[in-house]
Amino acid sequence: MGKDGLDKETDMAAGGLRLVAVAIAAWLASNGSFAQGAAKIDFAVGDVVAVQADGVRRPLARGAEVGAGDTVDTGAGRAQLRFTDGAMVSLQPRTQFRIDAYEFKGQPDGGEKGFFSLLKGAMRTITGAIGKADRKAYRLDTAVATIGIRGTEYAVAYGNSITVTTNSGLIEVCNNAGCLLVEAGQSAHVPDVNTLPAFTRRNALDPLMGPPAGAAPGFSAGDRPGLITAPQLPPPPQGPPTCGSSCY
Repeated sequence: MGKDGLDKETDMAAGGLRLVAVAIAAWLASNGSFAQGAAKIDFAVGDVVAVQADGVRRPLARGAEVGAGDTVDTGAGRAQLRFTDGAMVSLQPRTQFRIDAYEFKGQPDGGEKGFFSLLKGAMRTITGAIGKADRKAYRLDTAVATIGIRGTEYAVAYGNSITVTTNSGLIEVCNNAGCLLVEAGQSAHVPDVNTLPAFTRRNALDPLMGPPAGAAPGFSAGDRPGLITAPQLPPPPQGPPTCGSSCY
């Protein structure tokens, strides 16, 4: 076989390898082996990690991506996520937040979805484009209730029960006993999966409002900028009383 024939066979083999590589990459992507980034980390304070579906843990820092199947575990730290649909999620210390399913192609097209789970801890979120056209496309699950939205900003704290607070818009809290609509300025408590959600005066983040160490300015992990006053210095010590000749 001449040189030209060898060159042609080499080119054909290389082309075949490229086609195989493309096919393998497409198959892996379709089967979720390469999770497309759903959100980026705006900031992370402390040892914040992502736990993948296979149990592998990786540290998270500003700019890192997380996707479907990842659980963000803040440990003793805190983190803020910015999703591709414009949503922001801020996670308090000792929080585990999982991205169960996520799809957004730049604009609502009927196929978008954002399904999440709060496994423990507390979070605050401003929702994005997902759920505005079809509120069934957004869902936050906990062990005792499911939260749906109608375009909103809300906070939720979860231990053995959950407390939710709506800051703007409207959320729907549902479990086996029924559903409750929670409007802006209202809070609700759900003690367990079989007890109807009920209104409460307690804010979801009341125990967590102390100023954080190293938090970024603006919207961050349930903080209320402007409502936390600077600590007051103690008054200076006063001298001994003036008592004239009556002092011993």
